[in-house]
Amino acid sequence: MTFLESLQAPAIIGSLVLVPIIVVGGILVLWKRFMRNRNRRSPLTTELLRTPGFGLQERIDVLNDEISVDLMVVTSIPLMLFGTYQLHSQTTQTLSPRTGGLLFAATALVLLVFLTVRLIRRLDSRQRYRDALAGELATAQLLEPIIAGGGRVLHDIQAPGFNIDHVVVAPGGVFAVETKHRLKSTQGKGKEQAKVTFDGQALRFPDWTETKPAEQARAQARWLSERLTKSTALEVKARPVIALPGWFVENTNRSDVIATNPKACQFMLKARAGEASLTPDAIKRISFQVEQLCRMPEPGQSAGRASKGWKDRRAD
Repeated sequence: MTFLESLQAPAIIGSLVLVPIIVVGGILVLWKRFMRNRNRRSPLTTELLRTPGFGLQERIDVLNDEISVDLMVVTSIPLMLFGTYQLHSQTTQTLSPRTGGLLFAATALVLLVFLTVRLIRRLDSRQRYRDALAGELATAQLLEPIIAGGGRVLHDIQAPGFNIDHVVVAPGGVFAVETKHRLKSTQGKGKEQAKVTFDGQALRFPDWTETKPAEQARAQARWLSERLTKSTALEVKARPVIALPGWFVENTNRSDVIATNPKACQFMLKARAGEASLTPDAIKRISFQVEQLCRMPEPGQSAGRASKGWKDRRAD
């Protein structure tokens, strides 16, 4: 067998894997350049506002692309390593066939384990983001009565290093709403498993307790208050709200933080005792400033944050 003949089988195997990838990749690059240079632009001139869960959906789209790449790599690695092994066995005698086979098999096993673990983590992250997105969409829908009552509801407000899921500007005041989508247990009695109590500091679910949501809601409302006070020349004090769609929520102590099922949002339309309601003019001025924090990105630009920590906190 000549040297060229010894290379024929491995070269065919390698070509079966690499050539389609190169061809498809080249076509996609050319298509992207064509779309960019086709002398067309969007007719939309109105600056659109971010939709509920916009950042979550963008992150889900990124994960979908990463998962697709991982699946492609996982399926191609065995064939590529087999071709490499065949090439090595035909062109060099530095390793015995048994040793070479074990070496390449071990390499394939390590790579497959690594990629499988990464794939599972990405699938888990995508599911958490999907759950969080479902919660934000539900909260946004349940807050719609605020609009009928003369208020505004804006979504996915961008702040330095974090975001606020929803901001409500209504006659009852300004509210920074943080949605927490928590799954219920399938065990036990239905009513008991659907109830959560809040004492101003901790959310007590049937099987666990959380304190971070109250801290997060307070911090977001504090930032929003400072930002709106400076930009509107009004004394704005945003109230922190934790929205728990699908749960029966009981507040056991008076607190600056309100935990509620967003279905019971009518309290936002009425000012608290001793406080004045926001006038239509004040609602308009405050809403305008909030709108500046939730504008959609320009076409072709990513709305995501560079910080991975910011992305991960979106699924809390």
